[in-house]
Amino acid sequence: MLILIGAFQLNLWQTSMIAAETQHQPASRPPQVETLYEPGRLGGHGATLHRVTITGTARNTAGEPVKNADIYVSSRGWITPGDFEQLRGHTRSDEYGHYELKDVQLFVVNNRDSLSRPDEGDFIVFGTKENYGFTWHPARTFRPTARPEEIDNRDRNSHAARNAFYQNEPITIDLQFDAPATLKGLITDTQGHPLANAKVQLGHVDRPLSTSPHRTGSCRYLKQNNPYSNQADTFLYCSVVPPAVRETFTDAQGRYEFTQLRRDTRYSANIDPGPEFDPWEFTLITASQSRPSRNTVAAGFDGEINHQFTAPRDVRVRVVESDSGSPLSNVLVTAHPIGVVRRSGIQARTDSHGNAQLRLIPDEYKLVAEPNPDQPFLYLSQQYFVPKRKDSEKNDTPSVTMKLNPAAIVKLKAINAKTGAPIPGVRFNYETYDAGEQTPVSTQTVYVDYPFTNDDGEIQAFMEPGMRRFVVAEPFSLSQAAGSRSERFKLTAGEVTEVTIKLTPAEFLPTHLVASEMQPRENSLYAPEIQKKWHIQSELLRLTPLRITTCKVNIYRGSVDTENLLKDLRALDPYQVPDIDKLLKKYHSGKSDWSRQILTAHGTIKHEARYSSTDSKSPHYFNLSGQPLPNITSMTDGWKTIQHQSMSNQARINLNRRGRIHFHVESPYDLCEWPSLRNRIPAPKNTKKPDADIRREGQRIIYEGGSDARTFRRVLDQQTGFIFETYSGSLTGQFEQAKLSFAPEKLANGLILPGLHINWKTYQGKLQHLEVTLIEQAEILSSVPVDAFSIALPAGTEMIDSRHLSDNVSYIAGNHESKKILSGPVSDFAAYLQRNPFYSHEMETEPQLGRHAPTLEPALWLTAEGKTAAPNLNGKVALIHFWGTRNANSMDQLSEMQAAYKKYAELPVILVGLHDSYTTTSQLQAIAEQKDLKFTLAIDQRPNEAGWFGKTMQHFRVRNLPQAAVIDPQGNLTFVGDLPRALQKVNQLLNDKN
Repeated sequence: MLILIGAFQLNLWQTSMIAAETQHQPASRPPQVETLYEPGRLGGHGATLHRVTITGTARNTAGEPVKNADIYVSSRGWITPGDFEQLRGHTRSDEYGHYELKDVQLFVVNNRDSLSRPDEGDFIVFGTKENYGFTWHPARTFRPTARPEEIDNRDRNSHAARNAFYQNEPITIDLQFDAPATLKGLITDTQGHPLANAKVQLGHVDRPLSTSPHRTGSCRYLKQNNPYSNQADTFLYCSVVPPAVRETFTDAQGRYEFTQLRRDTRYSANIDPGPEFDPWEFTLITASQSRPSRNTVAAGFDGEINHQFTAPRDVRVRVVESDSGSPLSNVLVTAHPIGVVRRSGIQARTDSHGNAQLRLIPDEYKLVAEPNPDQPFLYLSQQYFVPKRKDSEKNDTPSVTMKLNPAAIVKLKAINAKTGAPIPGVRFNYETYDAGEQTPVSTQTVYVDYPFTNDDGEIQAFMEPGMRRFVVAEPFSLSQAAGSRSERFKLTAGEVTEVTIKLTPAEFLPTHLVASEMQPRENSLYAPEIQKKWHIQSELLRLTPLRITTCKVNIYRGSVDTENLLKDLRALDPYQVPDIDKLLKKYHSGKSDWSRQILTAHGTIKHEARYSSTDSKSPHYFNLSGQPLPNITSMTDGWKTIQHQSMSNQARINLNRRGRIHFHVESPYDLCEWPSLRNRIPAPKNTKKPDADIRREGQRIIYEGGSDARTFRRVLDQQTGFIFETYSGSLTGQFEQAKLSFAPEKLANGLILPGLHINWKTYQGKLQHLEVTLIEQAEILSSVPVDAFSIALPAGTEMIDSRHLSDNVSYIAGNHESKKILSGPVSDFAAYLQRNPFYSHEMETEPQLGRHAPTLEPALWLTAEGKTAAPNLNGKVALIHFWGTRNANSMDQLSEMQAAYKKYAELPVILVGLHDSYTTTSQLQAIAEQKDLKFTLAIDQRPNEAGWFGKTMQHFRVRNLPQAAVIDPQGNLTFVGDLPRALQKVNQLLNDKN
């Protein structure tokens, strides 16, 4: 059964009942049918509540009535939102055992296709009574439609129809109470000490590998199957059972007891003495079992289960400098268990004497020491085994010493090659070898902080010793400049290495990337001074390190009267923050839940933290230090995107391939409309200026216009150019898109941000998405914290990595995401990926556009005349054609390559025909003579792995022939794909140069 987890709360036991007890009936009856979700909202379906009355009789096994039994009804659908209260009613049986659950509202899923699956919802009636075992009636189905006249037994769903109650049919559910099964026990540690307050759970249990409050489990009656569906009689609603029946805690002597269990039942069970211990998860059977299975305990009707837990030991970790032996304070020490997940006692910081006190269960660990970011030492990891306590060593404390090695200190400086002036705002990557993957430079080894050069053009970084080459990563115009790649430097531990990067912007770049003054667009509807103001603000937004705290509400596919909402918004004072909550209540029939969001951005680095509720609600998720975790945390550096979801405790890694992203990371850029001249595509010179009505209203300028099919409107402030509204829509009402901003406020550096931003989209008159963002605080990060873009992962996180998968991956063919469970917490997800890049043998790193192209490493260079030297690609556009003589399409494209060779003969272009590794020199020369090929040819080396056409093709990730790649004059890969588009890319690069 599929459960959709709600966005703001978990499906927890609540003491308030939906239907009151028999003696306290409400004065007014609930509606016959109440709509909870419009069609399309709930996983593409709708949901309603239907009012019914359920009656029945409670009897014992002797057929006698059971008086004052507590009777409950719970309801759910095959899709149920997590915040829906499944417990729908409660009453008590009278002296004759009769009960009535009046005006109960059952949950029904409204299916999109009623022919394939009717509207229906499941419900179950269960009961408790002192001196009896907890009992239930097998789950039934409610369908709010007339019963079909005949049920076809050949229908595979016929059992479901027989098990269903239909509209206007009396619903009678009888319950049978049996003598109870009891369970008791004693919980101690291995030294015999009783463990008080240990949680013992049956049926509905905590998930021991998760730091979130999620629970799972079930109980199943073993004596007979469900007589209505001939299936196992499983009770999946254990979360709604009164906690006193399914959960208890040990007393001061370590003892516990259950008195109302059902006999012949299998329960999910869990005993948890506390976060410093490993919980014991097992299966309990309240019956005898002739063949006990692993991790299953058969306790009978009157059972006793005792358990001893391994007690943790105090372990002292001493952290010192490797050279001098001096203690290091404020170092974070974490013990990562090998193969298991622990929740407490595994992390501490060193004191002034360099000592950190851990509390560890005897086992094998990986000890990790993370120096403070201002300490010039390297991240350290080492193995350690905590021995078991001996009887003669009850008070001993094992100790271990960790010696941190000094880091190499690098001072990077970016200057203008012509003037010698420092260049601020430059970010660097580094390479460990010529064809290596570029890695972001960090100021230290614990976090990936993506530092930019300061006003003096400098960055100081603590790095691993070794050979490094530094490459300008951002901004784009400088990463393409001459001198953006340094020589290789040897970094020595404990020594300072100064690296100066002298940058000369390349003259062949498009003008809009290198000109200090961006030129306004000709034939634009907006005046040149307005375009310049917009561009200045867009540059401030791009270059300013920002952290913005917002309050946000999202409405998906809801019933919102956007037409009248837009009229009211336009009538408001745009310089003030409107009472948007009041407007939403006026035009939206549903509930609007506000959530908190913190956005951090600098250049292409974006970080988003979403909290599941406002400050008025308590958080659900915490790290080892007790600090609340965001519900979702995402970060992107423009090349890859990482995300952690606290509710599922999953962390995902995805590459941004060819502009495709798997989840959007919101940033301050989404709250502002500041059109930039930097990335606007110039219109053709003969483009006609759009027709529009332009008028002034006070401080605002209003532009309105349209065509036969659509209309547009833009409202902006005359003085600053701040855009209050951008609206476009079709005259037929087919689509509508509106963006409105209110209350512009100027920050200290002149950047203007809105106080509130609202936008929505409709299609065919129906709302697709409405988003409201209220900015509570905007900060300029003059000193960006090293953990500003970090994502902390708690112990037990499941990592899901899809970097090795192609865009058109076929899961049927066995290509799956790589998964791994983290046994210990991680301070920064991005740093962890740098240190552990290949935990899957399938992992591949695709070459990424905009970065240095892989090295061409063929086995042989040749022409039609014979062997030749490798072509010099420096300063030239290179087109690499990957082909093979055994591929018909490849052979067809040789004429296109020869035509391109003649076209570019007098231009700075190099054409290379790289043949796969499965040919000989004589065979290739014969083809070259036959086809009169004049461009440079090459034969690729044999690949390192099976399944590739050649080693170079493996580096370019070319799996199909023919393919083509384009490399710009700076050696950066700009295109990988088919030959026609590659030739277009070559033309574009040549036009930009001119």
